[in-house]
Amino acid sequence: MKKSQLTIGMVLIVSLILLTGYGQDLINREKFYETIEHTDLSLENVKRISLDTAEETVLTNLKAPFEVNEIPETHTKYLVYDDVEFGIKDKKVFRYFFRGDYRTAKGIRAGDEAEKVIDAYGPNYYERTDTGTDIIGYFDKQHNINIEFSFIDKKLIGTIIQKY
Repeated sequence: MKKSQLTIGMVLIVSLILLTGYGQDLINREKFYETIEHTDLSLENVKRISLDTAEETVLTNLKAPFEVNEIPETHTKYLVYDDVEFGIKDKKVFRYFFRGDYRTAKGIRAGDEAEKVIDAYGPNYYERTDTGTDIIGYFDKQHNINIEFSFIDKKLIGTIIQKY
């Protein structure tokens, strides 16, 4: 019981950080877009759900989420599951965040170090700091995808994949 409460609490904290910082985050990422070369991110998914997957497919495959957070100002909602959260807009996944044992298409997961991310995804990345975390990010300019890896004490704590 305590583990699930802790997990839900951690997901809520990370969600609030992501939600409150999204507008500023977008501005911060835009300054890197022109100078960073393309990296193919088209195979990224979590639990076979990728960007643009229909909300109904998420609900069918993963069942009911722990929580649903609706953000009326942005016409979005977030489906919160154990260690993964899907952002929904216009009934499609536009971003998702995960941590724990989930892996990226290139095998990166929580606990990995930045060097492993760079070895897997290549040298075309940007670095920034946001809300106390160090971030490494990549852009897929052909598919309008952005992936960001968040680190605390040089260990990966979470990954965000989103439409750009």
